[in-house]
Amino acid sequence: MKLAIISGTTAPGGGPRHIYSLLEKMDRKEWDVIVCTHNDGSYWDKLIALGIAPYDLVLRKLSLSAFLKLLRILRREKPDLIHTHGKGPGLYGRLLGWMLGIPVVHTFHGFQHQLLPIIQKWIYLFVENVLTLLTRHHIFVGNGEKNKAKVLMFLNDSNSSVVNNGIDLDSIQALPLAEEALASLKLGPRESIKIFGTLSRVSPEKGLDTLLEGFVEAAKVVPHIRLLIIGDCPDEHEEYVKTIKRYIHENGLDEAVKILGVREDALEILKTIDFYISPSRSEGLPYNLLEALAAGKPVMATDIPGNNDIIRKSVEGVLVPVNSARTLAHGILTLLELGPEERKAMQQNGKARILDQFSLNLMAQQTFSIYKKVLEG
Repeated sequence: MKLAIISGTTAPGGGPRHIYSLLEKMDRKEWDVIVCTHNDGSYWDKLIALGIAPYDLVLRKLSLSAFLKLLRILRREKPDLIHTHGKGPGLYGRLLGWMLGIPVVHTFHGFQHQLLPIIQKWIYLFVENVLTLLTRHHIFVGNGEKNKAKVLMFLNDSNSSVVNNGIDLDSIQALPLAEEALASLKLGPRESIKIFGTLSRVSPEKGLDTLLEGFVEAAKVVPHIRLLIIGDCPDEHEEYVKTIKRYIHENGLDEAVKILGVREDALEILKTIDFYISPSRSEGLPYNLLEALAAGKPVMATDIPGNNDIIRKSVEGVLVPVNSARTLAHGILTLLELGPEERKAMQQNGKARILDQFSLNLMAQQTFSIYKKVLEG
C-alpha cells in the first residue's frame, strides 16, 4: 500500500515529531511512503535518514501554485491513502483526496478556534465543517481536543478517534545528564540553586509572559531559583520575543532566566533540571509534558485541555489556573515544598501514566489500525 503524508513543516515541534515517530514504527515492507512537507527544519534530514525523499512544498499558506504542485505529485504517485496533519495541509490534502477519489485521514494537532478573532473563527469553523464531509476519518491527539471539536456538526464517533500522542519511555530514561551544558550557563553553584525549565517555542499561546510575572513573584520569596526556556523563537512572533526578552532585562532576570533557543540536547537538559513548568494558554496534547514525566520531573502545568489530559491534579503533578501569574508563583513554591515521598509518588505515577496511556507503541498500533480500517472501507 502507498501512503501520502501531507504536513506543513519540518521545524521542531509536536506535529513533525508525531509524524517521524509513526514512520520509525511503520513496517516499510507493508507501506510505501511519500511525504509532502516544507524543508524548514531538522526533521527534513531525519526523514531522509529514514530513506524517504520528501517533496518540498509550502502548504501553511493559501497558494494556487502549491495546490497545483501537490495535485501533480498525487496524480503521479497514486497513493492509496492520504494522511494530512494541521490546518493548511489538511485543507489542500482533503480537497485533493476528494477530487482524486483517495480516502483521507486527518490529524488535528490543536483545535484552537477559541483563540481566533470572531470573523476568522466563523470562517475557520465553516471550512472545517465542509472538510469534515470530505474526510474518511479524523484523529485527535487527546480527549480535550476532541471535546473542543464537538462544534463541528458532521463529526461523530464513527468518523473520529482519539489516539494519544506517545513517547518511548525507555529511550528518554536512557539519555545522559547534561551537567556540563548547565555549568556553561553560569546559573550559580548547582547545590545551592533549583532549576525550573520549559520546552516551548516563544509565542503568545505558550503563556511565557505570565510565567515570567509569576517567576518574579516567586523569586522574591526564594531567590535561589532559575528558569530555562528551551525552544524556537519564530520570526512570525518577533515582537512577542522582543517583549519577553525586554521583560527579563528590565526586571533584572538576566542571570536567573535564560532563553536557550532550539537545542539538540534539550531532553538531556530536561533530565538534569529539578522541575518542569507548562504555562500554556492552549495545547493539543503536549509532548513536552510527556517527556518531563518520562524524565522523572515534578511538573506544574496550567489546567487546560491537553495538559489536564496528561496531568491529574496532585497525582502526576500540580495543576494551576491559566493566565494567572499569582497561581504560577504559588505553583513554583508548591513544587519547592514537595517532600521526598510526594516527589517519589509523582515520579512513579508519571511513568505509569505513560506506559498505560501515552506509549509510542500504543500510538503507532492505533494509527495503523485506523489506516487499515479506512482502506477496508
